[in-house]
Amino acid sequence: MAIRTAFVTGSSQGIGAATARALAADGYRVIVHYGGNRDKAEAVVAEIRGGGGGAELVSGDLSDPQTPARLAAEVAARCPDGLQALVMNAAVMPPSDIGVCSEETFDRIFTVNLRAPFFLLQALSPTLAEGASVVFVSSLTARRVTGGVAAYATMKGGIETLVRRAAHEFGPRWIRVNAVAPGTTATGPIAAWAETPQGFEITTRDQALKRVAQPEDIAGPIAFLCSDAARWITGTVIPVDGGALL
Repeated sequence: MAIRTAFVTGSSQGIGAATARALAADGYRVIVHYGGNRDKAEAVVAEIRGGGGGAELVSGDLSDPQTPARLAAEVAARCPDGLQALVMNAAVMPPSDIGVCSEETFDRIFTVNLRAPFFLLQALSPTLAEGASVVFVSSLTARRVTGGVAAYATMKGGIETLVRRAAHEFGPRWIRVNAVAPGTTATGPIAAWAETPQGFEITTRDQALKRVAQPEDIAGPIAFLCSDAARWITGTVIPVDGGALL
């Protein structure tokens, strides 16, 4: 019996870790990727294995332009039955409004958030099985001006364009390509800020659902897009933002 394998970039914490756990619960063997925090990534792998699931660990600094090709080769070597789910979650989000963003910051955001996913998809294309699902993580910032993250938002806009182009190109192989676009989610340093009175007010001000999103709120829709229940969905971006665009 073929083993279903999922590869989730940036899955040592936050949305990526929650996605790895959700896919493992759905029966996927998950390849957990980390850039710099090995301890957290190992904890995710241990948790999945402790629950009876399968998980492996790979590392790679996506700010290095050479990493996508190397990482893709390592993942391919671990997928004898092909790759059934690819989740592009890894990203960096430093302050990057036009008036303050340095060239170095812009280049890092571009390399990690847009260049790396593009070339990972290219390099993993031969490994993707027929009927596989590719899911990118976009952002509310690609569709609404919020936060001081102009360069970050620009790259997420590029991701949404890539979703449409890739869905068209991979369609003949019955490979679906979609994205989710979260609003502010309680991950990393954002978590503590979003729970302060000011952060909570800013985060929920325009949301229909008045609470701060948790990583699991985003991981659920990603897992759905990786499931057979989403077999007729491709080329779309699903807002997962508590109704912030109403």
